[in-house]
Formats: sequence, C-alpha cells, structure tokens
Amino acid sequence: MRRLVCHLLLLGGCLISGAAGQDKFATRRPDAIPKLRSTLQALKDRGASLTKLTRQLTDEIMSMAETGHEPSRSAVTSFAEDLTSALLGKDLTSPQVMMLEQSIDEVLRSSGATFMSASHLRETLASVGVDASRLQIITKRFIAVGEEVRGPDDSPVTSVQ
Repeated sequence: MRRLVCHLLLLGGCLISGAAGQDKFATRRPDAIPKLRSTLQALKDRGASLTKLTRQLTDEIMSMAETGHEPSRSAVTSFAEDLTSALLGKDLTSPQVMMLEQSIDEVLRSSGATFMSASHLRETLASVGVDASRLQIITKRFIAVGEEVRGPDDSPVTSVQ
C-alpha cells in the first residue's frame, strides 16, 4: 500500500512537471516559423525592399522568443539588418532556408548552447556564398542575440600555474 502511494505521488509529480514544461513552450507563437520561412524565402527577390524584410525578420524573431527570455530589439535588428543585406538576391534552396530557420529557432531557446546554433548558421551562410568578412559579422551578432537569451556559453576552465 505504501508503495502504491509513493508511485502515485511520483506519477503526479511527473505529470505536473511535464505540464509546466509544456506551458513554457506555449509562450512561443506557433505561427512564427512559417512567417520566418516566408520572409527568408522572400530574400531571393533582388527587387525586394531591404528595409521591409529587415523589419519583418526582426518582428518574427522577436515573436519567436520565449516569454521572459527575449533578446533586446536592437540586438535582433542588428542581426536582421546584416542577414538580410547578405542574403538579398541569393538563390536560397529549401534546405538552406530550413537550416537558417532552425538555427534562429535554436538560439531563441532558453536552454542549449549558442555555439552550436551559431555554427549551423555559419555553415549555411557559407554554403550560400556569403563572404568571410560578412560571415564573421553576422555570426557575431547572432551570438550576441543568443547571449541575451540565455547568457554566454561556458568557456573551458584553464588552470593557472
């Protein structure tokens, strides 16, 4: 009987913690990813308005952030400006668009490593043909967004002799 009560309490605790975890993701807008994808695909058009796409990208990234873990609008705008100017007129494939949106989605999560999503972003931008100097700036701004969301990644501990 005592075991049954313990198991029921344990099960109840798991259910409650699971529901709390789901609430955290409910604070994100589920319609943001398709909008982000649409904006990223619109970058293919050389005649598109850079200002309009930058504003849309900024708004979509901000809407994807978890409540309580939002980056500053200025950091997101700086990243969006550099990203749109680098990608405007580029022939992005569907897999490249998906990798970009996945990287952005990953960096906006309150857990995980910013380095990993930044690495994926950098690889994707390099495959699109973004030059090395722009790649460095975009990646730096992307990391800044991630650090505002979850703080800096841990750096390895070195011993002082």
